[in-house]
Amino acid sequence: MTTPTWQRAIQEEWQARQDSAAAAASAKTAPLFPLAANPFGAEEIVAMTDVLLSGQLTLGEQTASAEREFAAKVGAPFACMVNSGSSANLLAVAALTNRLRAKHCKPGDEVLIPAVCWSTSLHPLLQCGLKPVWVDVDPSTLNVTVAELEKKMNPRVKAILAVHVLGNATCMPDLLAFAKKHDLMLVEDTCESLGSLYDDKTTGKKRFLGTAGDFGTYSFYFSHHITSGEGGMVVCQNEDDYNLLRCLRAHGWTRHLTNAAEVDACYPDVDARFLFINLGYNLRPLEVQAAMLRVQVRKLDAFNACRRDNVARLVKALKSDLRFNARLSLMEPSAGMDPAWFGLAFVLKPEFETALSSYLAYLTSRGVENRPIISGNFIRQPVVRDYCPGEDPLAYKGAELLHSRGFFVGVHQLPVSDETIAQLVEIMLAPPMVKGAVAGTEVGVDVSAGAGDQNA
Repeated sequence: MTTPTWQRAIQEEWQARQDSAAAAASAKTAPLFPLAANPFGAEEIVAMTDVLLSGQLTLGEQTASAEREFAAKVGAPFACMVNSGSSANLLAVAALTNRLRAKHCKPGDEVLIPAVCWSTSLHPLLQCGLKPVWVDVDPSTLNVTVAELEKKMNPRVKAILAVHVLGNATCMPDLLAFAKKHDLMLVEDTCESLGSLYDDKTTGKKRFLGTAGDFGTYSFYFSHHITSGEGGMVVCQNEDDYNLLRCLRAHGWTRHLTNAAEVDACYPDVDARFLFINLGYNLRPLEVQAAMLRVQVRKLDAFNACRRDNVARLVKALKSDLRFNARLSLMEPSAGMDPAWFGLAFVLKPEFETALSSYLAYLTSRGVENRPIISGNFIRQPVVRDYCPGEDPLAYKGAELLHSRGFFVGVHQLPVSDETIAQLVEIMLAPPMVKGAVAGTEVGVDVSAGAGDQNA
Protein backbone atom coordinates (compact mmCIF):
# COMPACT_ATOMS: atom_id res chain seq x y z
CA MET A 1 0.00 0.00 0.00
CA THR A 2 1.35 3.42 -0.95
CA THR A 3 1.99 5.77 1.96
CA PRO A 4 -0.13 8.95 1.61
CA THR A 5 1.80 12.11 0.77
CA TRP A 6 0.91 13.83 4.04
CA GLN A 7 2.21 10.87 6.06
CA ARG A 8 5.49 10.83 4.12
CA ALA A 9 5.86 14.57 4.74
CA ILE A 10 5.38 14.12 8.48
CA GLN A 11 7.75 11.17 8.63
CA GLU A 12 10.40 13.13 6.74
CA GLU A 13 9.93 16.18 8.96
CA TRP A 14 10.14 14.02 12.09
CA GLN A 15 13.35 12.41 10.88
CA ALA A 16 14.84 15.78 9.94
CA ARG A 17 14.10 17.14 13.40
CA GLN A 18 15.50 14.02 15.05
CA ASP A 19 18.69 14.36 13.02
CA SER A 20 18.94 18.02 13.95
CA ALA A 21 18.38 17.26 17.63
CA ALA A 22 21.01 14.52 17.51
CA ALA A 23 23.52 16.88 15.92
CA ALA A 24 22.82 19.52 18.55
CA ALA A 25 23.10 16.95 21.33
CA SER A 26 26.47 15.78 20.06
CA ALA A 27 27.80 19.25 20.70
CA LYS A 28 26.67 19.10 24.30
CA THR A 29 27.29 16.70 27.14
CA ALA A 30 24.21 14.50 27.28
CA PRO A 31 23.60 12.30 30.34
CA LEU A 32 25.34 8.97 30.01
CA PHE A 33 22.41 7.20 31.64
CA PRO A 34 19.17 9.22 31.66
CA LEU A 35 16.13 8.14 33.62
CA ALA A 36 14.18 7.52 30.42
CA ALA A 37 14.73 7.42 26.69
CA ASN A 38 12.37 8.88 24.08
CA PRO A 39 9.80 6.08 23.68
CA PHE A 40 7.98 7.19 20.53
CA GLY A 41 8.64 7.94 16.90
CA ALA A 42 7.12 8.83 13.54
CA GLU A 43 4.43 6.14 13.76
CA GLU A 44 2.91 7.75 16.84
CA ILE A 45 3.17 11.25 15.33
CA VAL A 46 1.34 10.11 12.20
CA ALA A 47 -1.40 8.44 14.26
CA MET A 48 -1.95 11.57 16.33
CA THR A 49 -1.90 13.83 13.27
CA ASP A 50 -4.53 11.66 11.63
CA VAL A 51 -6.79 12.30 14.62
CA LEU A 52 -6.23 16.04 14.43
CA LEU A 53 -7.07 16.02 10.74
CA SER A 54 -10.30 14.13 11.48
CA GLY A 55 -11.57 16.93 13.72
CA GLN A 56 -12.62 14.50 16.50
CA LEU A 57 -10.56 15.61 19.48
CA THR A 58 -12.24 14.10 22.53
CA LEU A 59 -13.59 10.71 23.58
CA GLY A 60 -14.42 8.96 20.36
CA GLU A 61 -13.59 5.74 18.56
CA GLN A 62 -9.85 6.02 19.17
CA THR A 63 -10.46 5.93 22.92
CA ALA A 64 -12.90 3.03 22.63
CA SER A 65 -10.41 1.08 20.51
CA ALA A 66 -7.53 1.85 22.88
CA GLU A 67 -9.60 0.56 25.80
CA ARG A 68 -10.46 -2.69 24.03
CA GLU A 69 -6.88 -3.26 22.88
CA PHE A 70 -5.39 -2.50 26.29
CA ALA A 71 -7.85 -4.80 28.06
CA ALA A 72 -7.01 -7.59 25.64
CA LYS A 73 -3.27 -7.04 26.13
CA VAL A 74 -3.33 -7.26 29.93
CA GLY A 75 -6.11 -9.83 30.14
CA ALA A 76 -8.70 -7.66 31.88
CA PRO A 77 -12.44 -7.90 31.15
CA PHE A 78 -12.93 -4.11 30.92
CA ALA A 79 -10.77 -0.98 30.67
CA CYS A 80 -11.65 2.70 30.99
CA MET A 81 -9.16 5.31 29.74
CA VAL A 82 -8.59 8.62 31.54
CA ASN A 83 -6.30 11.62 31.18
CA SER A 84 -3.54 10.52 33.61
CA GLY A 85 -2.44 7.79 35.98
CA SER A 86 -3.30 10.06 38.90
CA SER A 87 -6.81 10.40 37.51
CA ALA A 88 -6.94 6.62 37.20
CA ASN A 89 -6.29 6.32 40.95
CA LEU A 90 -8.89 9.00 41.71
CA LEU A 91 -11.49 7.29 39.52
CA ALA A 92 -10.82 3.85 41.04
CA VAL A 93 -11.18 5.11 44.61
CA ALA A 94 -14.22 7.20 43.68
CA ALA A 95 -15.84 4.04 42.32
CA LEU A 96 -14.82 2.10 45.44
CA THR A 97 -16.57 4.66 47.65
CA ASN A 98 -19.59 5.34 45.47
CA ARG A 99 -22.83 4.71 47.34
CA LEU A 100 -24.45 3.26 44.21
CA ARG A 101 -21.89 0.45 44.06
CA ALA A 102 -23.29 -2.69 45.69
CA LYS A 103 -20.17 -3.17 47.83
CA HIS A 104 -18.45 0.08 48.74
CA CYS A 105 -16.47 1.90 51.37
CA LYS A 106 -18.23 4.45 53.56
CA PRO A 107 -16.82 7.74 54.88
CA GLY A 108 -14.41 7.03 57.70
CA ASP A 109 -13.63 3.49 56.60
CA GLU A 110 -9.95 2.59 56.78
CA VAL A 111 -7.75 1.53 53.87
CA LEU A 112 -4.34 -0.15 54.08
CA ILE A 113 -1.70 1.71 52.05
CA PRO A 114 2.10 1.27 51.81
CA ALA A 115 4.39 3.79 53.49
CA VAL A 116 6.31 3.92 50.18
CA CYS A 117 3.88 5.29 47.64
CA TRP A 118 3.16 8.27 45.38
CA SER A 119 1.14 11.35 46.37
CA THR A 120 -1.80 10.44 44.18
CA SER A 121 -1.94 6.96 45.64
CA LEU A 122 -2.77 8.62 48.97
CA HIS A 123 -4.72 11.70 47.95
CA PRO A 124 -7.82 9.98 46.50
CA LEU A 125 -8.33 8.20 49.83
CA LEU A 126 -8.38 11.54 51.66
CA GLN A 127 -10.44 13.22 48.95
CA CYS A 128 -13.08 10.46 49.20
CA GLY A 129 -13.33 10.59 53.00
CA LEU A 130 -11.35 7.45 53.82
CA LYS A 131 -8.72 7.01 56.53
CA PRO A 132 -5.29 5.75 55.39
CA VAL A 133 -3.72 3.06 57.55
CA TRP A 134 0.00 3.04 56.80
CA VAL A 135 1.83 -0.25 56.34
CA ASP A 136 5.60 -0.69 56.37
CA VAL A 137 7.46 -2.25 53.44
CA ASP A 138 10.13 -4.88 52.98
CA PRO A 139 13.21 -2.92 51.86
CA SER A 140 14.49 -5.82 49.78
CA THR A 141 11.35 -5.97 47.59
CA LEU A 142 10.18 -2.34 48.14
CA ASN A 143 6.63 -3.62 48.76
CA VAL A 144 4.46 -4.53 51.74
CA THR A 145 4.27 -8.07 53.08
CA VAL A 146 1.20 -9.88 54.33
CA ALA A 147 2.81 -10.06 57.78
CA GLU A 148 2.90 -6.25 57.90
CA LEU A 149 -0.66 -6.02 56.56
CA GLU A 150 -1.86 -8.35 59.32
CA LYS A 151 -0.29 -6.11 61.97
CA LYS A 152 -2.50 -3.21 60.84
CA MET A 153 -5.69 -5.18 60.27
CA ASN A 154 -8.74 -4.22 62.35
CA PRO A 155 -12.53 -4.33 61.85
CA ARG A 156 -12.60 -0.79 60.44
CA VAL A 157 -10.35 -1.71 57.50
CA LYS A 158 -12.44 -2.33 54.38
CA ALA A 159 -9.96 -2.13 51.52
CA ILE A 160 -6.33 -2.27 50.41
CA LEU A 161 -4.64 0.16 48.07
CA ALA A 162 -1.65 -1.87 46.91
CA VAL A 163 1.14 0.11 45.22
CA HIS A 164 3.29 -2.07 42.95
CA VAL A 165 6.65 -0.33 43.30
CA LEU A 166 9.07 0.01 40.35
CA GLY A 167 7.71 -3.10 38.62
CA ASN A 168 7.68 -5.35 41.68
CA ALA A 169 4.78 -6.31 43.97
CA THR A 170 3.82 -8.06 47.15
CA CYS A 171 3.66 -11.82 46.65
CA MET A 172 0.35 -11.72 44.82
CA PRO A 173 -1.15 -15.08 45.85
CA ASP A 174 -0.50 -14.11 49.48
CA LEU A 175 -2.02 -10.65 48.97
CA LEU A 176 -5.12 -12.03 47.29
CA ALA A 177 -5.54 -14.67 50.01
CA PHE A 178 -5.25 -11.93 52.66
CA ALA A 179 -7.90 -9.81 50.92
CA LYS A 180 -10.22 -12.80 50.63
CA LYS A 181 -9.66 -13.83 54.26
CA HIS A 182 -10.71 -10.40 55.53
CA ASP A 183 -13.29 -9.68 52.80
CA LEU A 184 -11.40 -6.58 51.64
CA MET A 185 -11.78 -4.70 48.39
CA LEU A 186 -8.54 -4.23 46.45
CA VAL A 187 -7.22 -1.45 44.24
CA GLU A 188 -3.91 -2.20 42.50
CA ASP A 189 -1.91 0.94 41.72
CA THR A 190 0.11 -0.45 38.81
CA CYS A 191 1.28 2.88 37.41
CA GLU A 192 4.95 1.82 37.65
CA SER A 193 4.47 -1.83 36.73
CA LEU A 194 2.72 -2.31 33.39
CA GLY A 195 3.75 -5.68 31.98
CA SER A 196 5.01 -7.18 35.23
CA LEU A 197 3.79 -10.75 35.62
CA TYR A 198 3.16 -13.07 38.53
CA ASP A 199 2.36 -16.75 38.93
CA ASP A 200 -1.41 -17.15 39.24
CA LYS A 201 -1.93 -20.24 41.41
CA THR A 202 -5.56 -20.62 40.35
CA THR A 203 -4.71 -21.05 36.66
CA GLY A 204 -1.09 -22.14 36.78
CA LYS A 205 -0.29 -19.36 34.30
CA LYS A 206 1.34 -15.95 34.51
CA ARG A 207 -0.95 -12.95 34.98
CA PHE A 208 -0.45 -9.22 34.51
CA LEU A 209 -0.23 -7.11 37.64
CA GLY A 210 -3.25 -4.88 38.06
CA THR A 211 -5.83 -7.35 36.79
CA ALA A 212 -6.76 -9.25 39.96
CA GLY A 213 -8.22 -6.54 42.19
CA ASP A 214 -11.59 -4.84 42.07
CA PHE A 215 -9.79 -2.10 40.14
CA GLY A 216 -6.30 -1.79 38.65
CA THR A 217 -4.75 1.48 37.57
CA TYR A 218 -2.03 2.29 35.03
CA SER A 219 -0.14 5.40 33.94
CA PHE A 220 1.03 6.35 30.46
CA TYR A 221 3.23 9.26 31.50
CA PHE A 222 6.24 9.92 29.25
CA SER A 223 8.76 7.95 31.32
CA HIS A 224 6.55 4.93 32.04
CA HIS A 225 6.44 1.56 30.29
CA ILE A 226 4.41 2.93 27.39
CA THR A 227 3.20 6.47 26.90
CA SER A 228 0.45 8.65 25.55
CA GLY A 229 2.27 11.75 26.86
CA GLU A 230 -0.16 11.90 29.73
CA GLY A 231 -2.89 9.31 30.17
CA GLY A 232 -4.07 6.45 32.32
CA MET A 233 -6.34 3.41 32.46
CA VAL A 234 -8.55 1.72 35.02
CA VAL A 235 -9.39 -1.96 34.57
CA CYS A 236 -12.15 -3.83 36.38
CA GLN A 237 -13.82 -7.21 36.60
CA ASN A 238 -17.48 -6.73 35.63
CA GLU A 239 -19.81 -4.61 33.52
CA ASP A 240 -21.45 -2.90 36.50
CA ASP A 241 -18.10 -1.48 37.63
CA TYR A 242 -17.23 -0.62 34.03
CA ASN A 243 -20.40 1.42 33.69
CA LEU A 244 -19.75 3.06 37.05
CA LEU A 245 -16.26 4.08 35.92
CA ARG A 246 -17.56 5.49 32.63
CA CYS A 247 -20.31 7.40 34.43
CA LEU A 248 -17.96 8.91 37.03
CA ARG A 249 -15.32 9.67 34.38
CA ALA A 250 -17.63 12.05 32.52
CA HIS A 251 -19.93 14.20 34.64
CA GLY A 252 -22.08 11.41 36.08
CA TRP A 253 -24.18 11.25 32.94
CA THR A 254 -25.54 8.22 31.12
CA ARG A 255 -24.12 9.00 27.71
CA HIS A 256 -21.40 6.34 27.71
CA LEU A 257 -23.10 3.52 29.59
CA THR A 258 -23.41 0.17 27.85
CA ASN A 259 -27.05 0.11 28.97
CA ALA A 260 -27.71 3.82 28.38
CA ALA A 261 -30.96 3.28 26.47
CA GLU A 262 -32.41 1.16 29.26
CA VAL A 263 -31.45 3.68 31.96
CA ASP A 264 -32.60 6.68 29.91
CA ALA A 265 -36.03 5.11 29.47
CA CYS A 266 -36.56 5.27 33.24
CA TYR A 267 -36.46 9.08 33.14
CA PRO A 268 -38.67 10.18 30.20
CA ASP A 269 -39.05 13.69 31.63
CA VAL A 270 -35.29 14.44 31.28
CA ASP A 271 -33.44 14.96 27.99
CA ALA A 272 -31.39 11.78 27.66
CA ARG A 273 -28.47 13.73 26.20
CA PHE A 274 -28.02 15.35 29.62
CA LEU A 275 -29.21 12.79 32.13
CA PHE A 276 -27.13 12.73 35.32
CA ILE A 277 -27.56 9.71 37.59
CA ASN A 278 -24.44 9.88 39.77
CA LEU A 279 -21.58 12.04 40.92
CA GLY A 280 -18.87 12.65 38.37
CA TYR A 281 -15.71 14.34 37.19
CA ASN A 282 -14.28 15.21 33.81
CA LEU A 283 -11.31 12.86 33.49
CA ARG A 284 -11.74 12.12 29.79
CA PRO A 285 -8.65 11.62 27.61
CA LEU A 286 -8.06 13.27 24.26
CA GLU A 287 -8.35 11.21 21.11
CA VAL A 288 -4.74 12.03 20.24
CA GLN A 289 -3.69 10.37 23.51
CA ALA A 290 -5.68 7.28 22.63
CA ALA A 291 -4.22 7.15 19.11
CA MET A 292 -0.69 7.35 20.50
CA LEU A 293 -1.51 4.70 23.10
CA ARG A 294 -2.79 2.27 20.46
CA VAL A 295 0.59 2.38 18.72
CA GLN A 296 2.45 2.03 22.03
CA VAL A 297 0.40 -0.96 23.21
CA ARG A 298 1.65 -2.86 20.16
CA LYS A 299 5.22 -2.10 21.32
CA LEU A 300 4.76 -3.10 24.97
CA ASP A 301 6.14 -6.63 24.66
CA ALA A 302 9.24 -5.48 22.78
CA PHE A 303 9.81 -2.59 25.19
CA ASN A 304 9.55 -4.83 28.24
CA ALA A 305 11.78 -7.48 26.68
CA CYS A 306 14.43 -4.74 26.39
CA ARG A 307 13.85 -3.67 29.98
CA ARG A 308 14.32 -7.21 31.24
CA ASP A 309 17.43 -7.73 29.12
CA ASN A 310 18.97 -4.40 30.14
CA VAL A 311 18.40 -5.19 33.81
CA ALA A 312 19.80 -8.72 33.52
CA ARG A 313 23.02 -7.50 31.89
CA LEU A 314 23.45 -4.59 34.29
CA VAL A 315 22.84 -6.73 37.37
CA LYS A 316 25.31 -9.34 36.09
CA ALA A 317 27.95 -6.67 35.47
CA LEU A 318 27.46 -5.14 38.91
CA LYS A 319 27.51 -8.41 40.81
CA SER A 320 30.63 -9.61 39.00
CA ASP A 321 32.54 -6.56 40.31
CA LEU A 322 34.12 -7.21 43.71
CA ARG A 323 33.47 -3.61 44.78
CA PHE A 324 29.69 -3.97 44.54
CA ASN A 325 28.87 -6.02 47.63
CA ALA A 326 30.93 -3.74 49.86
CA ARG A 327 28.86 -0.72 48.88
CA LEU A 328 25.38 -1.55 47.57
CA SER A 329 22.57 -4.06 47.63
CA LEU A 330 19.94 -4.55 44.92
CA MET A 331 16.18 -4.89 45.02
CA GLU A 332 14.82 -8.43 44.73
CA PRO A 333 11.68 -9.73 43.01
CA SER A 334 8.97 -10.99 45.34
CA ALA A 335 8.10 -14.68 45.22
CA GLY A 336 6.50 -15.64 41.93
CA MET A 337 7.19 -12.26 40.29
CA ASP A 338 8.58 -11.60 36.82
CA PRO A 339 9.00 -7.82 37.00
CA ALA A 340 9.17 -5.48 34.04
CA TRP A 341 11.34 -3.13 36.07
CA PHE A 342 10.49 0.57 35.85
CA GLY A 343 13.75 1.43 37.59
CA LEU A 344 16.71 -0.38 39.12
CA ALA A 345 16.71 0.25 42.87
CA PHE A 346 19.74 0.18 45.14
CA VAL A 347 20.36 0.54 48.86
CA LEU A 348 23.65 1.82 50.29
CA LYS A 349 25.21 -0.32 52.97
CA PRO A 350 24.43 0.90 56.53
CA GLU A 351 27.86 2.43 57.13
CA PHE A 352 27.32 4.80 54.20
CA GLU A 353 23.84 6.04 55.17
CA THR A 354 24.91 9.64 55.67
CA ALA A 355 26.72 9.60 52.32
CA LEU A 356 23.52 9.24 50.26
CA SER A 357 23.17 12.91 49.28
CA SER A 358 26.79 13.30 48.21
CA TYR A 359 26.74 9.96 46.38
CA LEU A 360 23.61 10.89 44.39
CA ALA A 361 25.09 14.29 43.59
CA TYR A 362 28.25 12.52 42.39
CA LEU A 363 26.17 10.23 40.12
CA THR A 364 24.31 13.22 38.71
CA SER A 365 27.57 15.03 38.01
CA ARG A 366 28.75 12.00 36.03
CA GLY A 367 25.60 11.83 33.91
CA VAL A 368 23.77 9.09 35.84
CA GLU A 369 20.30 10.46 36.54
CA ASN A 370 18.67 9.12 39.70
CA ARG A 371 15.63 9.46 41.92
CA PRO A 372 14.40 8.46 45.38
CA ILE A 373 12.43 5.21 45.51
CA ILE A 374 9.12 6.83 44.57
CA SER A 375 9.36 9.57 47.21
CA GLY A 376 11.02 7.70 50.05
CA ASN A 377 9.16 7.27 53.33
CA PHE A 378 5.91 9.04 52.57
CA ILE A 379 5.20 9.46 56.30
CA ARG A 380 7.83 12.21 56.19
CA GLN A 381 5.82 14.29 53.72
CA PRO A 382 4.16 17.46 55.10
CA VAL A 383 0.80 16.40 53.68
CA VAL A 384 0.84 13.34 55.98
CA ARG A 385 1.67 15.49 59.00
CA ASP A 386 -1.31 17.72 58.21
CA TYR A 387 -3.87 15.11 57.12
CA CYS A 388 -2.74 12.04 59.10
CA PRO A 389 -1.49 13.59 62.36
CA GLY A 390 0.33 11.53 64.93
CA GLU A 391 2.28 9.30 62.54
CA ASP A 392 5.95 8.73 63.38
CA PRO A 393 8.11 8.05 60.29
CA LEU A 394 10.66 6.21 62.43
CA ALA A 395 8.02 3.57 63.21
CA TYR A 396 8.22 2.43 59.57
CA LYS A 397 11.68 0.91 59.56
CA GLY A 398 11.62 -0.56 56.06
CA ALA A 399 10.35 2.67 54.49
CA GLU A 400 12.83 4.67 56.55
CA LEU A 401 15.71 2.50 55.33
CA LEU A 402 14.71 3.14 51.70
CA HIS A 403 14.33 6.84 52.47
CA SER A 404 17.77 7.22 54.02
CA ARG A 405 19.78 4.78 51.88
CA GLY A 406 17.77 4.01 48.73
CA PHE A 407 17.64 5.35 45.18
CA PHE A 408 17.01 4.13 41.67
CA VAL A 409 18.36 4.64 38.17
CA GLY A 410 16.48 4.25 34.91
CA VAL A 411 15.66 1.03 33.08
CA HIS A 412 15.20 1.76 29.40
CA GLN A 413 12.76 0.25 26.93
CA LEU A 414 15.40 0.42 24.18
CA PRO A 415 18.62 -1.61 24.13
CA VAL A 416 21.49 -0.28 26.24
CA SER A 417 24.94 -1.14 24.89
CA ASP A 418 27.39 -3.28 26.84
CA GLU A 419 29.81 -0.35 26.65
CA THR A 420 27.32 1.98 28.35
CA ILE A 421 26.63 -0.63 31.02
CA ALA A 422 30.36 -0.99 31.67
CA GLN A 423 30.67 2.80 32.00
CA LEU A 424 27.71 2.92 34.37
CA VAL A 425 29.16 0.20 36.59
CA GLU A 426 32.52 1.95 36.74
CA ILE A 427 30.91 5.28 37.67
CA MET A 428 28.75 3.71 40.37
CA LEU A 429 31.60 1.78 41.96
CA ALA A 430 34.60 4.05 41.36
CA PRO A 431 34.52 6.75 44.06
CA PRO A 432 35.98 5.97 47.48
CA MET A 433 33.24 5.97 50.12
CA VAL A 434 33.60 7.06 53.71
CA LYS A 435 31.03 7.57 56.40
CA GLY A 436 29.21 10.78 55.57
CA ALA A 437 30.26 11.44 51.99
CA VAL A 438 31.92 10.40 48.79
CA ALA A 439 35.59 10.68 49.72
CA GLY A 440 37.52 13.58 48.24
CA THR A 441 36.23 16.98 47.22
CA GLU A 442 38.24 16.97 44.03
CA VAL A 443 35.28 15.51 42.12
CA GLY A 444 33.66 18.94 42.31
CA VAL A 445 30.33 17.62 43.53
CA ASP A 446 27.72 20.01 44.88
CA VAL A 447 26.62 17.89 47.83
CA SER A 448 23.50 20.01 48.24
CA ALA A 449 22.15 18.92 44.86
CA GLY A 450 18.88 17.03 45.15
CA ALA A 451 17.78 14.05 43.15
CA GLY A 452 14.90 15.95 41.58
CA ASP A 453 11.26 14.96 41.38
CA GLN A 454 9.42 12.09 39.79
CA ASN A 455 6.26 12.83 37.89
CA ALA A 456 3.25 10.55 38.26
